[in-house]
Amino acid sequence: MAGATKTSEAKEASGSLVGLIAAVALLTVIAAGGGWFLGGFIGGAGEPASASPEKAPEKKPEAQPLGAVVALKPILTNLAVPSSTWIRLEAGLVAKPGEEIAPDMAMKISDDFMAFLRSASLMQLQGATGLAYLRADLEERAKMRSEGKVERVFIYSLVVE
Repeated sequence: MAGATKTSEAKEASGSLVGLIAAVALLTVIAAGGGWFLGGFIGGAGEPASASPEKAPEKKPEAQPLGAVVALKPILTNLAVPSSTWIRLEAGLVAKPGEEIAPDMAMKISDDFMAFLRSASLMQLQGATGLAYLRADLEERAKMRSEGKVERVFIYSLVVE
């Protein structure tokens, strides 16, 4: 009897091993088929590359002339909230091509920037979006003050302490 139980246990062990190998083989075939299908689906019906590709003449982007850059004096002021926080801004104005920014106009724009920064809060300036909003607000103010002569505002440095 003992010999019969060992034989039946050996058959069960070999049967479970065969079942395991069959399951792994089946899953491998399914995975390979799915990969082939998705590869064809994602690859799409793109045109195959030709043996002799014709090179089209490359068009170089035309360089757009930049206007004059006027650096403003650094602006140092405190923020509205919290009032103990200081901000230092170094910026420059880019004029439209063919336009000039007079020194007195640059001074008015700088004063306007200072007035804006005095009314800003620290929460408005936090993070990348805060910097993007600050740049957009300063550009809008510069364009209004210069009657459209300013094209862009460069922020060279911004320190908040």
